[in-house]
Amino acid sequence: MGDAAGASSRPSPTAPATPLPIAEPLLNLDATNSLDLGDQDVRKDRKGDIRFTCGAQSCSLESRSSDLLLRYAKPGATYDSCKFELQGAASHHLPLAAVAAGSEICAKDRAGNIALLVVQVKSTALPDLGFLMVDVTVWPHA
Repeated sequence: MGDAAGASSRPSPTAPATPLPIAEPLLNLDATNSLDLGDQDVRKDRKGDIRFTCGAQSCSLESRSSDLLLRYAKPGATYDSCKFELQGAASHHLPLAAVAAGSEICAKDRAGNIALLVVQVKSTALPDLGFLMVDVTVWPHA
């Protein structure tokens, strides 16, 4: 009987583990580069998955395949909260008009990488010179 109790208190070998996060502080996105969640870095070209784009009237984050979701819950998103909130997300376009410093954005790419982008600085008053500075935490898909 002691063995059964001891065995049930151990984690199951098939229980999903939270991936270890990779933090990239203060990444700058602008009209010349892009973010690739798989590499957890900013590319010097526009071939990465997440791009900052400004048009005549507004700026946004765009993606070919990643789901993007602005969080309205209290700050402090985790892997589990982003994963849960992204379950119903299907938007590859996130307007930045209502996004302020401290806002949190959850993202998930095709490979299953989940990321939290925390806006530090947003400059969209002059679209030609617009940029977005974010702290990024990526939980790589195992």
